[in-house]
Amino acid sequence: MGAVGRLTLGIAVLVTLWAPSAADAQNASALVLEKSGAVTPEVQPYSELAVGATVSLASGTKLVFLHYQTCRTVTVVGGSVTFGALAYTTAGGSKPQEVRTPCPPMVRVRGHGEMAGVVMRSISPTVRLSVSPSFVLVGERADDFSAAAVSQDGTMLLEAPLAGRGFRWPASAPPLAANANYELRLMPKAADKGRVTVKFRTEGQAEDQLTLISVD
Repeated sequence: MGAVGRLTLGIAVLVTLWAPSAADAQNASALVLEKSGAVTPEVQPYSELAVGATVSLASGTKLVFLHYQTCRTVTVVGGSVTFGALAYTTAGGSKPQEVRTPCPPMVRVRGHGEMAGVVMRSISPTVRLSVSPSFVLVGERADDFSAAAVSQDGTMLLEAPLAGRGFRWPASAPPLAANANYELRLMPKAADKGRVTVKFRTEGQAEDQLTLISVD
């Protein structure tokens, strides 16, 4: 095999798509959406809460999280919350307020290669995002990126900073066309970190549909 063939294998990557399952919950139980007040240990919006973790909320502190296995957005004020693989439990504080939430699909980016410009190749099923995409980065490299850019056929349509690990399509920007192909590019904070480009197709799902992108 020639040098080109060896290089191709060296940077080969895959993207897979799934909804978080019981197996995934062995690692993460929930996603923090909002926090106001003091939490011990400290958590930040769009950080994941591991199975077995317990967080304590100071009096009056509000924590909003998306529980993966029950597909519910939960609001808790005060007390403590313990996160399990299939459920969560609370002690003290107010009664949890639950809202049924669409289960977030997850796109997992897997592979080697920290080279800038590596394109993540998608396999069936096709990666699909809303016409006004909203996503949260999780995984080992979740904190490596500072901005997201969307393009189509080489034309840049939008570039905007991430809010920590999260991205929501700007209200001032027109939505993407439905049933069309685009590229999402995650721009790294540091020059020595590889940028990630994921090809996706839009669908007319609800604008508040959240997608998890796991970058390892």
